[in-house]
Amino acid sequence: MNNKLSRLTIFTAFLFLTAHLSAQTRLTNRFAVGEELTYSAWYNFLKVGYSTTTIKAIELLDGFPVYHVESVTETGPVFDRIYKVNDRVNSWIDLGGLFSRRYEKHLREGKYKKDYRAYFDYAGKKAYTSRDTLEITGKLHDALSVIYCMRAEHLAPGRIIRLNNFDNDKVRLFNVIVRKVESVAVPAGDFKCFVLEPYTEDGKLFKNQTRMTIYLSADSLRLPVMIDSEANFGRMILKLEKRGLLK
Repeated sequence: MNNKLSRLTIFTAFLFLTAHLSAQTRLTNRFAVGEELTYSAWYNFLKVGYSTTTIKAIELLDGFPVYHVESVTETGPVFDRIYKVNDRVNSWIDLGGLFSRRYEKHLREGKYKKDYRAYFDYAGKKAYTSRDTLEITGKLHDALSVIYCMRAEHLAPGRIIRLNNFDNDKVRLFNVIVRKVESVAVPAGDFKCFVLEPYTEDGKLFKNQTRMTIYLSADSLRLPVMIDSEANFGRMILKLEKRGLLK
């Protein structure tokens, strides 16, 4: 057996073992590479653009298998002239644990511009960001990894899941409660969904954000069907338009 084939065999066996162990505590941790979820973006009940989230590949990051997930949000031609948005967020999500190993965001919103990077060294208990080096304990989530973590969990009304979110050099503990099961109609169709609400003890979520509701389909795919977010500046809703698989 040559070295290349040997490494491939070991890597495949590792993926299988990781998936098997994780399946003992999760509904699933396997998502389709190439899955592309396209959303229409609504601001205060006006359709302003689109957002697409794609599982680009399974990669190795420091020897650990990860999902490379990218989210792109852009305003349409009409609203580009009013307030142009072109946001790109990338997350490298641990294949087995579904926590964040690396996170990048590049935001372009009107005249506002922000570039931010974070890399998590869990063995060394350090977070290396574009601003600083910080001490960390436990596994952390970013804005994308938390969605995939929730998609993999066994959900039922009343269940509370506790997570540590990391962004802008801050770690915040927040809870996600499954409120109920509800039927939701979006452009992609009608779905029965688990209704999830993140919250913190102080009542705050992220900067300027006052409330968020996540609707996950109550089927084996656990699709994020709709995300409804209220902030100080207004209300943003993402509605699923279609799910596709890239070739």
